[in-house]
Amino acid sequence: MHLPLALLLALSPVAPVTPDTDAMDAHAQAHTAAAVVPGLAYAVVGPEGVEHAFHTGVDGAGDPVDAGTAFLWGSVAKPVTATAAVVLAEEGRLDLDAPVGDHLPAFDGRDITVRHLMTHTSGIPERAAFAVADRYGPDAMGLDERVEHLAGAPAEEPGTHAYSSANHLLLGAVIEEVTGDLHGHLRASVLEPAGMDGAFTDAREAEAAGLTPGHRYLWGLPVAGADAGKVDDEGAAFGYLGGTLDDLAAFARLQLDPEPPLLDADTLAGMREGVVPVPGSAQTYGLSWRETELSGTGEPVVFHGGATPGYAAIVVLLPERDRAVVAAQNAYAIAADGEIQQVAFDLARMLSGAPVEEPSAAWVPPAAAWSATALALGLGAAALRPGRGRRRTVLGVVGVLAVVTAAALLSYIGPRSTLLWFPDLTVAVAVAGAAGTVLAVRGLAPALRRR
Repeated sequence: MHLPLALLLALSPVAPVTPDTDAMDAHAQAHTAAAVVPGLAYAVVGPEGVEHAFHTGVDGAGDPVDAGTAFLWGSVAKPVTATAAVVLAEEGRLDLDAPVGDHLPAFDGRDITVRHLMTHTSGIPERAAFAVADRYGPDAMGLDERVEHLAGAPAEEPGTHAYSSANHLLLGAVIEEVTGDLHGHLRASVLEPAGMDGAFTDAREAEAAGLTPGHRYLWGLPVAGADAGKVDDEGAAFGYLGGTLDDLAAFARLQLDPEPPLLDADTLAGMREGVVPVPGSAQTYGLSWRETELSGTGEPVVFHGGATPGYAAIVVLLPERDRAVVAAQNAYAIAADGEIQQVAFDLARMLSGAPVEEPSAAWVPPAAAWSATALALGLGAAALRPGRGRRRTVLGVVGVLAVVTAAALLSYIGPRSTLLWFPDLTVAVAVAGAAGTVLAVRGLAPALRRR
């Protein structure tokens, strides 16, 4: 028999708040309209499991989102993988302070430890991850090939937090080396004991779970298909783990259980404790968890969010209330990350009795894409009918700037990743760059000849 959510919260360590779940559901619904998210599911979780759940919208196949809908979780995979690593440490099979090179020969002689990977203090930048992550089908790379690539990537000295999925790719490779089966160890050490029975770790399992395409934003509109919803078979450790809302809630429940089925409560709490500062924020980062204060309440909050092209998910823990909010959505854009993930923090504030603002529209992706598109159209028109004299020279300068911008965007993370994560912006900037090249040649060549 499940106790009412209001009574359960009244038993929590902080001042009790009677949650208005109807208001929470309405806020989540308003968020989907403001952020143009086709489908969302969230749950309030306590030590005994799900206390309230809400589903709305449709999946990538147009079917209603319900308790059986599968989502990709993105970087929520990181604390799951870190938990699997700590299980190995507790068993005496992995030393978290040992050099990564003890397990991965490509890193032999480097001062990077397993713990550095878990806290993102290895010195490996996020840029390095784009070359080895999000690989599907014919474009896939083997795990060994990815490790070799990262071993040759430029890196800083270990010690300062710099978030990069490359760290957990390597952590997964370490677990693979120790156990011989990363996916099997994830399932046996975390997923099954935690009750995450519907969670999947590769493309075959995702298909069996009914994963449909997620949505990427094209000029402000969510569009399902393309690469949104594909699964990187070597990516379970850093981002390509997924399942239903109940599976996500089961991982949150694990953090709240006074007698967890794996590790122990103190060990799990130690993982969540922030140990390194996150530059430019009020957060600290623990063993793959973020810790800070929940704005508007002053209460401590521990969380980790994540995304893949087309999907977003987040786990938000309120330790003083022994409660958590988990949310999964089937649309994502990097430029709108704050607006998309904000709903989970708003719901957590509502659990704490704090006021929340109305959800705001995610203007950044359409604004950026439409601005670049307008530039591309303008430069294209000018390239077809170039001006004369000073006007032609000015357009040539604009063309050069467009070319430089396009080159910078494409070179930073590569054409494949820019198209995957910024599809509309990439197309617009590429067209602007092409038109700009024509203008640069036509507009500046005469001026250069006169010199």
